Parts: sequence; structure tokens; C-alpha cells
Amino acid sequence: MKVIPLSEAKAQLSHYGRTCHDEPVIVTVNGVPSFQLVPLSEEDDLIDSLLEHNPKFRRMLKSRLKEKSVSVKEARKRI
Repeated sequence: MKVIPLSEAKAQLSHYGRTCHDEPVIVTVNGVPSFQLVPLSEEDDLIDSLLEHNPKFRRMLKSRLKEKSVSVKEARKRI
């Protein structure tokens, strides 16, 4: 496991981007662990990941989940 300061991560991002495929890379901010560099695999769905962590999308989804559902029959009528 590598633990590196943010300044080093920024200066050598390509290097640590490759390194995180072999071992965890933890980045610290002011000496406090802040985040981990995590590689994407071929099976990862980048769009799903981006949507899952998008605050605007999450707010919209929460709002939609509060709305009343309609039956398929009613939905067809509306179309």
C-alpha cells in the first residue's frame, strides 16, 4: 500500500494511475487520508458510476421516487 501526499499525487499522477492497478494508493491532504485511487476494470460501467455519484442526478431520482406511480395501462393512455 502506498500513502502519498496530494502534491506528490498531482506531480506523478500517471505513475500512480498505473501503480493503483497493483496496490492501493491512498492520497493524504494535510497529512490526513482523503481518498484512494482505484482502477477501473473492463467490467465497470463508467456511466452508472458517474450517475451514482452525481448530486444533481441523485436529487432528481429522489424527487421522482416520491411521485405517484402509474400503471402500464395508464402510461399507454398518456402516450
